[in-house]
Amino acid sequence: MSIQMVNSTNLLPYEPSTDPNPLRVSSPEETEYGSININVGGGITTPAWCNKITVRVPLGSGAGHLTDNGAAIRTGASTGWTPSAPNVVGGFAVITFSPARAVQFTGQIVSLTLSNIEINRAPGQVSIEIVENSSPTNGNFTDKNAAVEVDKFPAGFVFRNFAPEKIMVENGEAAVLRWEGSDAKYTMYWGDAPAGVPLDKERTWTTPVGLTTVTGFMLRAEVSEGGTTLTHTLTTAVTVRVPDLVVRNLTVQGPAVFSEAVSLNNAAKDLTVAGSIRGAGSNPLRVSQPAGLKVDAKAEVAGTFSVGGASTFNDNVTVAGSQNTTLTVLGSVRGSGSNPLRVSQPAGLKVDAALSVAGTATLAGATTLSGATTLSGTTVFTGVTELFKRAQIRFWNRGQAPGSGNKFTSTAQTDGILTCSVKQFDATSMEKNIGYKANLTLIVAGRYHYCAAPMLRQAGGGSEYNLTVPVRKGEQIQAWLTVDGSCWWENVALALAWSAAGKQADLMTVSGEAPYLLDDSEEGMAEYLRLLAEDAALPIDAKPEESAEAPVL
Repeated sequence: MSIQMVNSTNLLPYEPSTDPNPLRVSSPEETEYGSININVGGGITTPAWCNKITVRVPLGSGAGHLTDNGAAIRTGASTGWTPSAPNVVGGFAVITFSPARAVQFTGQIVSLTLSNIEINRAPGQVSIEIVENSSPTNGNFTDKNAAVEVDKFPAGFVFRNFAPEKIMVENGEAAVLRWEGSDAKYTMYWGDAPAGVPLDKERTWTTPVGLTTVTGFMLRAEVSEGGTTLTHTLTTAVTVRVPDLVVRNLTVQGPAVFSEAVSLNNAAKDLTVAGSIRGAGSNPLRVSQPAGLKVDAKAEVAGTFSVGGASTFNDNVTVAGSQNTTLTVLGSVRGSGSNPLRVSQPAGLKVDAALSVAGTATLAGATTLSGATTLSGTTVFTGVTELFKRAQIRFWNRGQAPGSGNKFTSTAQTDGILTCSVKQFDATSMEKNIGYKANLTLIVAGRYHYCAAPMLRQAGGGSEYNLTVPVRKGEQIQAWLTVDGSCWWENVALALAWSAAGKQADLMTVSGEAPYLLDDSEEGMAEYLRLLAEDAALPIDAKPEESAEAPVL
């Protein structure tokens, strides 16, 4: 660099610059003028207060002197600071810059300017002394020394117009750089190259490889004068159309499109996506790595997930969702190796459609077959197998049985067996020895079924007779009683027992609702028998309590 800041005991940092850059010495034919600007306080990291800064410019005609006319130097400073006129003392032009009161530096920059400097004729390096009166605590101010160094290049020295032929090149294209310069030793620094490229005679240079990203270039010129090396640098940059990108942290606010493959070169690094990873457009996301896809944690798939190759799950697999979420397998589901497929869910296995069993099936527990079922192979049931569910009993007590005017009407919710039981208590006399009967009529899907008690009766006796009919799901059912002779309604009771096939279901009542709904469990049957016993205990000529008529269809 042609300008250096030498830090000694000072608290404040100093950054000088010159105009022209670099400075050139005067010649017998022409006097060169220049200016020096010193920025104070930029990037400060420690507490510092200052109430005065003194600049000492060495005067004379030698290589280590800046000018031999110190009185001609003009001064300037930032607002709030006042520079003194140059005071020539002991071979130095001394200028003092003072604020109105002590100033605390917290990152703001104060500029100190020396202009109209008549540069002497001896090339070399000049050290400009700086004395700051400062304190870290706004008290006990003391003088502290620093210096900045400025290079003076030979008269007529030129080093300028450092620029690329094209400010933008295609990815992989070499860049060509040109500049104007006097005889000097040139060194090119570029990109991440740690060592410079020497260019002693050239004024043009082509990068040895094509550029793939924005690249900065620095060209240093060195001139040796009187045993001292003077240096000056120029910089420029070349951009790349569609560059490669290498960053430490990357945040992209909008959509990002990668036209080529994207790789994470370090196997220990993670790719974290806050949203989703998907294929372009409507295409699915495809994992083409021969090793497949490994998911170390929970994987959630909201849409369709298709796996073309073999898949191994080392832990439990859960298909989460509502009760309508399904797992569909085009091939087969089987246990690992030669082990059978095991369903260990306490609720068991439910098959909503047809179940086809090609081999031996062992059903060790309770089994419900609610749909069409085909057992094409040998089937062994080692446990209790129940086809018809526990019967649901509707019971009409004496005087309450449905008649032709208020028929019991229902629709079968499942296939099943309907059993009708008529209990008749005869009231005829011993002398006649003739019984009268109650007749049961049952219609199932338009098919008529009749059941009548035998004519002969023992006086004071009674009878019970039954009718059993198979019924298909959805078929309509009607049942009612009629009586002959002097048999009274008060002497007849009726019970309908419905045994549903496959699943528990009662008859859906349309009319003729029974006052009792029981089942054939031990408790239910005990209640049914108790009601019959109550009827049997009634006197022959007695009538039961009046009850409301059943609704008429």
